[in-house]
Amino acid sequence: MSLMKELRERRLLAYMGAYLVTGFVALEGVDQLISYEILPSVAYPVALVVYLFGIMGSLTFAWYHGEKGRQEVSRREMSIHATLFVLAAATGFYVARAELADQERERMRLAGLEQLSPTEDPRRIAVMYFEDRSPGGELAYLADGLTETLIDELSQIEALHVVSRNGSRLYRGSGLSLDSISQALQVGTLVEGTVAESGDQLRVSVQMIDAASGKQVGSRRLERSRDELFVLLDDLSLEMSLFLREQLGEEIAMLQVTAGTSDTEAWATVQRARQVAELAQELGAAGDFSAASAELLRADSLLDAAENLDDQWLTPVTERGWVAYRQARLGGFDRSHYADWIERGIGHAQQALLREPTDADARELRGTLQYWRYLLNLAASPDEAEELRGAAEVDLRAAVDSEPDQASAWASLSHLLAGKSDIAGGKLAALRSYEVDPYLANADVVLWRLFQMSMDLEDDVEARNWCEEGQRRFAESFRFVECQIMIQSLKGQQPNIDHAWQLLDRYMELSPAHLREFNRHKGEMLIAMALARAGQVDSARALAERARADATVDPVRELAYIEAIVRTWLQEYDEAIRLLGVFLAANPGQRESVARDQTWYLTDLRAQPGFNSLVAP
Repeated sequence: MSLMKELRERRLLAYMGAYLVTGFVALEGVDQLISYEILPSVAYPVALVVYLFGIMGSLTFAWYHGEKGRQEVSRREMSIHATLFVLAAATGFYVARAELADQERERMRLAGLEQLSPTEDPRRIAVMYFEDRSPGGELAYLADGLTETLIDELSQIEALHVVSRNGSRLYRGSGLSLDSISQALQVGTLVEGTVAESGDQLRVSVQMIDAASGKQVGSRRLERSRDELFVLLDDLSLEMSLFLREQLGEEIAMLQVTAGTSDTEAWATVQRARQVAELAQELGAAGDFSAASAELLRADSLLDAAENLDDQWLTPVTERGWVAYRQARLGGFDRSHYADWIERGIGHAQQALLREPTDADARELRGTLQYWRYLLNLAASPDEAEELRGAAEVDLRAAVDSEPDQASAWASLSHLLAGKSDIAGGKLAALRSYEVDPYLANADVVLWRLFQMSMDLEDDVEARNWCEEGQRRFAESFRFVECQIMIQSLKGQQPNIDHAWQLLDRYMELSPAHLREFNRHKGEMLIAMALARAGQVDSARALAERARADATVDPVRELAYIEAIVRTWLQEYDEAIRLLGVFLAANPGQRESVARDQTWYLTDLRAQPGFNSLVAP
């Protein structure tokens, strides 16, 4: 009791409370100054050391001077304060040196990482599609769902570069070696996994592999019952967080799965529907449109069931809209088929937007369908067509504003902007699409668009860059041989005509059978452009005339348009205007686009009297 009385008389608690509050405020101030880069980051741990030793100092001061009245400073007090000062200084020096050493090691580590090639950098990660090891492939939907969820979660970590689903999907079941896959995807870390079952238990094994050495750097096995599916997803995310911390030596935030629904059956049904839709896409690519349509109907039924299981979950609604969009692309020449499925798809998008007006997927879906309706000339009048294109642009811009990494929306916006002669805006959108996801299903089209728009902007360096990138990524695509021929006609070039003829042979070799005849004429017309650029007037004229084709080979009269460019460069303006008229007669909807076109190909022709009358509304 006498001790408590003495503590009260010396006011230790009051002094301590005042010191703790004041010191905490001071620490917060140091933290703010560090955040504004006024103080170095090492200042905080040093200030914390001073603060902690100051607690002992404040207690000592209170003990000797807390009582009312005046107290003398004793030698013992001075000794204690001096000892605390020396200890604080020594500890602060040690902490500062250790902190600075850690920062230097981190700086050197990061510098070392920056010098690594992409296939040596552990921060570049590809999650390969998990293998289903259940009898009859019954868990394929779960294997895909686990893979895609993990890709989505890892993609949220800023320190990592994670290959998209589209990139991983390219190598599902490919049989390629891990080294080949890491080279193709340019990653230093690969994640593999398997899914199996034992009774009502689900078993997931996952391995992380160093691509440079091929060595496994860690593995985990998780086991949960079927009714604990979301717990399994969370466990998988937690284990991946620990993997990354061990491999990268960084504080990686614990991943938290957000499935979007609390109904495991709804989630599983959507995964099954995605599998079916992917099969439909493969059938469509193989030309079996009837089977593809049947599979899309099956996918729609599954999504309808998922929607009924959880009517608050937007994903089944928007996915049904994308299924309708895919159906609309299987229409052949049946305009009513297009119109019907587009209308259904827009209905799903509207339904989703009624619940969540800012949902990026729903805005992209509606914008894409409206633009598809515009491209198919399904509008009742030119004014309605312009309204459709305008509404599509508003939706696509809203989608990328809400989700800047919406690569497919950027790709669609790129095409739309280029179609309205905003070449610079279209190129920027295509560039953003490719940066966000180089492995989009139509990545070859995006690369081709980047090349074309670089040509339109007369940018020699960029045109070559995107042509070479296309050759690297899609070596068997005729498009990226065509671009090599086109580059010969850029201003300021010294066309290599012999090489252009060699490229034409390769162009024909890679062209699909149904395009081979047209591409022969087109390739010759492009060489005629190069001859015109080289000043070989007679050769350019003769080859252009030889490269002409009738409507059975060139129904949209693209060759007439290219020849109009050749004739313009040869200063044969009357013939150029006649040929441009042939093109516009076959494509009356392009009149406004040609009138607005400011690209360099027809610059001299636009100054001719007959041009304005040709493109006037």
